[in-house]
Amino acid sequence: MPMYTIHGKYSPMRRGKKRVRITRLRSLAVVFLVFLLIAPAMAGTPEKPEKKTVHFGVIPRFNPHVMYEYYQPLMDYLSRNTPYHFELRIGRSYMETIEDLGKGVTDVAYLGGATYALARHRFGARAIVKPLSGDGKSSYRCYIIVRNDSPVRKLSELKGRSFAFGARRSTTGSLIPTIMLCEAGVTPDKLGKKKNLRNHEEVARAVLKGVFDAGAVKDVVAWKYKDQGLRVVAMSEELPNAPIAAGPSLSRDAEKALTRALLSINEPKESGRPESEGLGPELRKGFVKANGGDYDFLYRRIVSITGGCGIRCHASNPFLE
Repeated sequence: MPMYTIHGKYSPMRRGKKRVRITRLRSLAVVFLVFLLIAPAMAGTPEKPEKKTVHFGVIPRFNPHVMYEYYQPLMDYLSRNTPYHFELRIGRSYMETIEDLGKGVTDVAYLGGATYALARHRFGARAIVKPLSGDGKSSYRCYIIVRNDSPVRKLSELKGRSFAFGARRSTTGSLIPTIMLCEAGVTPDKLGKKKNLRNHEEVARAVLKGVFDAGAVKDVVAWKYKDQGLRVVAMSEELPNAPIAAGPSLSRDAEKALTRALLSINEPKESGRPESEGLGPELRKGFVKANGGDYDFLYRRIVSITGGCGIRCHASNPFLE
């Protein structure tokens, strides 16, 4: 058996070091071979780039729990069916939702008719689509409601009675009912106690509890509470359904992808059911394209307001503040 020597002498230390070097070289060779084998596979399947986020704003038309229940499924649908990830942002007020869209805090928003009219006038917000109502129309109505046991049968009988309005800048909660009451001869000074509540749900519950004699809500809220003891006294003309609108920060590519996804939401899927079934009640019938000009009449109504919003707590026009 050959021996390792240094200057002709036997050296077991030298033999041990050589064995260590050979073992290390073999390990490096194995690692290099593995790299050569997996490198082509890694090069052929690059990591999928992370989706760009689109921030989606919504005016606070319902309470926060209901808002999340109604609109988060829409975010999930859009994230699955577009090259973008959608995040929901519920505005604390109508005006905050408008301002966020104009500043790029949100890229797109589901507004009210009046709030969209303001956004279109202020920074050119683009109406993309609007939802279809339960009857397949692209319009809705404002309802003025009372309790079933109320003696009030028409708007003129609301003189001297208390009234719950919705949010100050709400189309259905403030602008339209103020006009309806004035046309019936019930000017703001002829009402009794009056107050702006935060959303349609609060108005409906306040009337049910007898806190107010009457109130103004969107039709879907009136239908929801009808069997719980509410009655409709009057309804408005048909109003164009509120649009989903693009702000300055939304790219045209994202707008196109968003539009395609929303217009096709009611197409049957593999399950045989349209994906709109999981959305809020005012979105379940799908969408049609919207025309920004359809809301200009609301802006004209807004600028025609004199002496404030008609609820005596504002000295100026609340929509234009």
